[in-house]
Amino acid sequence: MVRLAALAAQARREHMLPAVLQSLRPQVDRLCVYLNGWNHVPACVRELADEHVLAKENTGAERKFHWADRWEGIYCSTDDDLIYPADYVQRMVDAVRSKGGKAIATVHGRVYLGRPETVNQVAPMGIGHYDKHVPCDRPVNHGGTGVMAWDASQLKIPTEFPAQNMADLQVAVWAQQHRVPMWLLAHEVGWVKTVARLDPDGLFRTSQREGHKRRNSLLEQQGSRAPWRLFEV
Repeated sequence: MVRLAALAAQARREHMLPAVLQSLRPQVDRLCVYLNGWNHVPACVRELADEHVLAKENTGAERKFHWADRWEGIYCSTDDDLIYPADYVQRMVDAVRSKGGKAIATVHGRVYLGRPETVNQVAPMGIGHYDKHVPCDRPVNHGGTGVMAWDASQLKIPTEFPAQNMADLQVAVWAQQHRVPMWLLAHEVGWVKTVARLDPDGLFRTSQREGHKRRNSLLEQQGSRAPWRLFEV
């Protein structure tokens, strides 16, 4: 099955981008980069990417889904601050195939149950972090879109979302509304590596400083429609 990896890159992380792209290039048939808020195309993108979009305005992390509606194979949404191991894409492909293409695979996730009002109201033992040990595969309902894959011929994750820089939660809400399972893969510490640890200007830290107000609001909105659930294939 053909494989595509796509990411939305911020200009302030230009120095990180060569290593990120080099880790993905040998693993995929097509590598796509959305240059979010750039005024030039860096050399590493010209050299390593099959396709890119140059956008002077940064319109959010959701741009990593830009190619999803025109792809008919495995779609890996990735991040501009992660280094992916040599077996990463194959493991994601295997995980998607093991569920018949009917589930989203991820390496970072959490579980919400019932009607949580804040992102901190997670089920006991419900968090699996991409750079910490996860001993076994298990279902989640909020996955990390920087370490996510799905069969784009079967699951039509939107390419546009109403809010900016809440990609993980907006995909989670979409999956709840369409009863799409998410599957967290077992992995060892350091399997996926970060090159921007505890980035003070990263999306999570920025949201944290704001008290996660936007995320909490979206989480509560979904809970008002129906309780958060775990789905399985």
